[in-house]
Amino acid sequence: MRLPPMHAPAELRRRIADTVAPAGVRVVTVARGSLVLMVHGLCAVEPMQRSDCWIEAGGGTLDAEDAQALLQHWTTGAPVGRCV
Repeated sequence: MRLPPMHAPAELRRRIADTVAPAGVRVVTVARGSLVLMVHGLCAVEPMQRSDCWIEAGGGTLDAEDAQALLQHWTTGAPVGRCV
């Protein structure tokens, strides 16, 4: 599978409990920018809150585990097990 480039446009999103939303949950876009910035942002989120966050980039979705693997790949060249 082809890895997205670091400069690809991306959005960091978060699921938030909301009593007004139809399903009791709403999704907000926290930030927009290059994938590398969104990956660093997601990795900086408190571990207990990471499950409510993800990145949308190039038609794919990265969860916190994907983001950490991609960051490790960019910094060390380590293979990425699962990704976009």
